[in-house]
Amino acid sequence: MRKLIICYYIIYVLIITYYSLTPEENIISENVWDKALHFFTYLFLVILIKNVHTRLSYLTCVLICCNYSFIIECIQYFMPNRQFDFLDMLANLLGTILGVIIYYLIIEKFFNKSGWVAEKVVNK
Repeated sequence: MRKLIICYYIIYVLIITYYSLTPEENIISENVWDKALHFFTYLFLVILIKNVHTRLSYLTCVLICCNYSFIIECIQYFMPNRQFDFLDMLANLLGTILGVIIYYLIIEKFFNKSGWVAEKVVNK
């Protein structure tokens, strides 16, 4: 199960990178759905990061997502029909923070686990 989640995590990051760096034919109009997409993308990303890298602190997971978001936005500045957008980074940050809160409240408090992917094998 852990290998499957790690594969999903890698594929998820590659998909985010691909769609974030692919030049658009038409400039995307700014709307609430674009920011919601950024929000939920990073919400799920931070949950995957925390599950795959169980020893990382919450702050480290947030910093990883924020740095990744910043790098993507900086690269977009040089892409055709793309631009650096602080509102995208804000949506990414808010999604990351809510993802950490959800992970902490649901996974660690409700299920009392630290990393539902990294479950320990029952003694043989």
